[in-house]
Amino acid sequence: MPQFYTLPTAIGEAKIANAISLGRTVEITKLAIGDGGGSLPTPDSDRTSLVNEIRRAAINTSVVDDDNPNWIVVEQVLPPDIGGWTIREIGLYDADGDLIAYGNYPETYKPVLSEGSGRTQTIRFVMQVSDTAAVTLKVDPSVVLATRQLVDDEIDEHAQSRNHPDATTTAKGFMQYGTSEETRQGTRTDRAAHLAGVKAAIDDRVADQDTVDTGTNDTKFVTPKKLKAWATSWVKQATETVVGMLKVATQAQVEAGEDDKTAVTPKKMRWGFDSNLASTGYIVFPTWLAGLIIQWGIYYHSPGWSTVGFPITYPNAPLWVGITDVDQSPGDTEYFSLDVFYGNEGVTQTHFKFTDNIGGGGRVRWFSIGH
Repeated sequence: MPQFYTLPTAIGEAKIANAISLGRTVEITKLAIGDGGGSLPTPDSDRTSLVNEIRRAAINTSVVDDDNPNWIVVEQVLPPDIGGWTIREIGLYDADGDLIAYGNYPETYKPVLSEGSGRTQTIRFVMQVSDTAAVTLKVDPSVVLATRQLVDDEIDEHAQSRNHPDATTTAKGFMQYGTSEETRQGTRTDRAAHLAGVKAAIDDRVADQDTVDTGTNDTKFVTPKKLKAWATSWVKQATETVVGMLKVATQAQVEAGEDDKTAVTPKKMRWGFDSNLASTGYIVFPTWLAGLIIQWGIYYHSPGWSTVGFPITYPNAPLWVGITDVDQSPGDTEYFSLDVFYGNEGVTQTHFKFTDNIGGGGRVRWFSIGH
């Protein structure tokens, strides 16, 4: 007799025999693992429990052996975080909690991650019965792990089949390639376009030179080369005598006033112009009008020297300042003098100074030109 083997328990044999006679099944739900109390046990059909059970959990897979139709193969996966003990015995339990089959197991230590080593281990239990139809093995996929071999087998089986859902606009799936003609027509919603079909569809949509030159087709697109050829045939530089196209002038070209092949926009023509038409105000002309600035105002002055600030600063320099007395009566002989030669004591970019000969004060009007 072999050293390691499994056998049905007395309870298991009775339940299986009863199930066969009544046309029912025995539902296997759990696989238990034990350490045999420290030594390797000998399988005994009278057992009703493991010598020293350390874990009982749901089975992962159950199949009938391909080469032995009376063998039921049951597997349970032990994850890396389960262990810390030696496996010496295994058993199968049914839904009623009865031990249906029992066997010993080659001594195998199952490490746990906290010990510094961990692995996923699969425990396999093979049970021989006279009628496999009388035994049902229940697998709960929500609480068990699948072995890599099982996953590989299932994926391979699925990949080899045609049991795949069709793709839609709202769900992923598989789709058949359309022909080149179907791709050109673009009416099928249940076909995928392949490269040759896409190229054929694109080629059909490219306008030739005659179509571009005619300009009546609204279903084809134009390539840059054909567009350039079409444009070159009639687009010309506009002159005083030739109707054509003009480039918009830059601000620098507008200000320089030398280019005769570009167009001036209203914004660039007005650029630099500003005004304030109040009693004290200014007008700023664009750069292409020499950047001339005219400023004016009314000032209430006290006796002695007065300083009048310009409404805006001259970017370059003031050119002239004129002044007159608003409150002068007929016959008055007062006059005004301007110091225009001594920096901050006369006319500057920001202000000018003046005084009168009688020191009486009053209102004056002033006018200035600069740039």
